[in-house]
Amino acid sequence: MKHTLLPITAAVILSCSALSVAAGEFTIGAGGSVFKSPYKDFKDDSAPLLFVEYQGEDLSVGLDGISYRVMGNDNSPLSLYATLASVGEGFDSGDSTFFSGMSDRDTSVDLGVTAAYQIGEGAVSGSLLHDVSDTHNGFVADVSYSHGFEIAGKAYLTPAAGIVYMSEDYADYYFGVRDSEATANRAAYKADAAFNPYVGVEMIVPMGESWQLVSNANYIWLGDEVEQSSIVDRDNAWSATLGLAYTF
Repeated sequence: MKHTLLPITAAVILSCSALSVAAGEFTIGAGGSVFKSPYKDFKDDSAPLLFVEYQGEDLSVGLDGISYRVMGNDNSPLSLYATLASVGEGFDSGDSTFFSGMSDRDTSVDLGVTAAYQIGEGAVSGSLLHDVSDTHNGFVADVSYSHGFEIAGKAYLTPAAGIVYMSEDYADYYFGVRDSEATANRAAYKADAAFNPYVGVEMIVPMGESWQLVSNANYIWLGDEVEQSSIVDRDNAWSATLGLAYTF
């Protein structure tokens, strides 16, 4: 069973990029997440989380994919990355009784670029990722702004806001209903490209030199092109994650 969440940002799940790690360090962690899918009668609303991540000088590998910095460094405001990730998690027909008779929607593999520009304690980030696995054959673009704050010297809080653009091919693959899948209760639907704004917040609480408690929450408003699908019954989706990470 797949845990269907919209590609809000990489921060939807625990991300090593937000942890205080130095180049050449590994992070392992465990936790759990709760979420609300926009799909009708979606079964699961929680999931365990185990992860291993690596942060090198230019290479990072984690739950949000693989990125390699091709321009910039830790001291320059602008960094550009080549990124391999998955922005389409899909669903199985057994994930909801409403999906009965539908084909599974597969997880995609997507390749593209990610850029980040540091502005003081804040950052403007953008990404463009295109399917290279012949799954949805579309792309997703994301632009966001985040700003970090230190709280009483004991925790770090990073709120963010942005917007995700889903191409027509992407939106139709994951939210469309084919003519062959239509029933009396599930109308055929051709989804168009959609803009989806979102907000999120992450908190990191250091617990000694190597341990950190990490939590985040994200909320996305769905574009009309997604919301009007016959397999969608919400105009939003959200997720929250709590985990414990160890860096070495």
